[in-house]
Amino acid sequence: MQEKRILPRRRGGVLLCVLGCLFVFFVKTEKDLAAAGNILWTAGYVGNTLLWTVLLGCLLGVIGTFVVYRAAERPAPEGAGKDNTGKDNAVFFRSAAWIQNGSGAQVFFGSLFLLCLAWLPVYLAYYPGICAYDAPVQTGQIVEHYYFDHHPIVHTLLLQGMLWLGTQLFGSMNAGMALYTALQMLLLAGSMSYGVLVLHRRQVAAGWQIVMLLLGMFFPFHWYMSVSMTKDTVFSAFLLLQLISLTDLLLEDRREWRPGVRDLLFFIGTVGMILFRNNGKYAMIVLLAFLFLAVCFGKRARKLWGRLFTVSVAAFCIGLFVLSAVFSATHAEQGDRREMLSMPIQQMARCMIYHGGVGVLPEDDGTMSEQDRALVNDFILDEAYRDYDPGIADPVKRHTNTYVVRYRSGDFLRTYFHLLKFYPGDMINAALAVDAGFLSPFDVTHATVNEVQGREGLGYIQTRWEEDTLNNRGIYKDSKWPGLYDRLETWADGNGYLKLPVLKYLFVPGSYLWLYLALAAILVIVDRKRYCLPLAVIAGYYGTMLLGPTVQMRYVYPVMLALPYLVALMCGTGRKTENEKTETEINQRQR
Repeated sequence: MQEKRILPRRRGGVLLCVLGCLFVFFVKTEKDLAAAGNILWTAGYVGNTLLWTVLLGCLLGVIGTFVVYRAAERPAPEGAGKDNTGKDNAVFFRSAAWIQNGSGAQVFFGSLFLLCLAWLPVYLAYYPGICAYDAPVQTGQIVEHYYFDHHPIVHTLLLQGMLWLGTQLFGSMNAGMALYTALQMLLLAGSMSYGVLVLHRRQVAAGWQIVMLLLGMFFPFHWYMSVSMTKDTVFSAFLLLQLISLTDLLLEDRREWRPGVRDLLFFIGTVGMILFRNNGKYAMIVLLAFLFLAVCFGKRARKLWGRLFTVSVAAFCIGLFVLSAVFSATHAEQGDRREMLSMPIQQMARCMIYHGGVGVLPEDDGTMSEQDRALVNDFILDEAYRDYDPGIADPVKRHTNTYVVRYRSGDFLRTYFHLLKFYPGDMINAALAVDAGFLSPFDVTHATVNEVQGREGLGYIQTRWEEDTLNNRGIYKDSKWPGLYDRLETWADGNGYLKLPVLKYLFVPGSYLWLYLALAAILVIVDRKRYCLPLAVIAGYYGTMLLGPTVQMRYVYPVMLALPYLVALMCGTGRKTENEKTETEINQRQR
């Protein structure tokens, strides 16, 4: 039996205690901020918070240490490392024998068929699709033949092509929108089916494969996002393809599959995620940084790191080149970069209403200097800081003058750091408020941040159309299953997921950051650090979200989609890979 190499219990316990303390700190501060509306970071409050953080955080760490080490030190069962689709599983999953014993093509196309079949009723109910989010703006660009990159140009052109095809084939823009939605469903289902295929080829236990398939079919957010006309769904499909291919490469045994296929899929996924969200290229920068460090300082598997780094750089460059070419061909206008300034916008607006002497709040002490106040007024026009909403930057953001940041950078940075020095508590509170949904599983403000009194379809799952605008462009609601449409709308508009005991934590955005951090900690403890590499992409993407304007389900959806597949691949009881066998042999020789 192969000896398991795990981190010494003391070091692993410290790691999990630190993670527990971070969790408790953010949960407590978010709870206090939601209850009081503001936190005064006095010595008493800080001391009390740190006390609870250390006590409860270390308690969670100790419990986590016991659970993780108990599981890690458990002897491997007889037959571990062999095909996990044995007789016991065959009895339990007899109805799904094709997923255990079928060929790769059967597993892939069978999964694709079942996913599309499960989503078909939702497609019919929302036919031709959910045209919320950016649909009015992007269809406006298409109609006017005027493009700008606030939304990915490639996605706008893809939508334009499908609308044109629907018009040519069926004489209807609505049919074109239905064709786009069907294509988007196929892309998403295809990436998820590929995930099941990789689990099958890796001989991960049949239970994992079945769970992935059932999650894909019946997790409600997959239903809504598969038919929502938004770049985020296409981005999610490419991100999942990239992450699964990357993990598969890390598990690689060249004798198992044709050389080059996974490299190509990783390349395609990387290019796709760069083309369909600006966040994609920032996430890739983090991955490239980790790969560069692995190439320079990694003592093992340097050929693998070098190959991954080469493919990643090539994909990154090709993605940027394609974007540049599309810009040139469409004469697209560079969009305003105010989205990237969401966090400082929120922080400056909060400082202004608490210290600018503007009379919005009774707590306003008017202590801000005239010089700082003047810069904020130049940056935030029309006194829009009066519309400050702690949970979303949009009310203030739409009135900002980014000229100040681009051409008066010195003045802007001087004011920003001056405010940070004198009002650090307000800066922290602004960040905590806008990121509450990302940082705490117990936050519920994310569910109502888009709501407008008297308007429906603006819950956490947004389904509201700007019907007048879209109807004038030939795109209109034409549900083929009105009864199901009404039920789905009721669940979405009422944020029905929050009413599910315990299960609601699979839906709330605040669970996923901590689940990813827990996964990373476990991988370090059980000496599978190499598999943290795909998590570098997730870390880069989270960085863009935490600096973004608000918590939206479509922003979190890519990480929701990817997590189960990464857990199954990294922690599933599949056979030992060639890379792991080699590392074990090296370790034994060194001992």
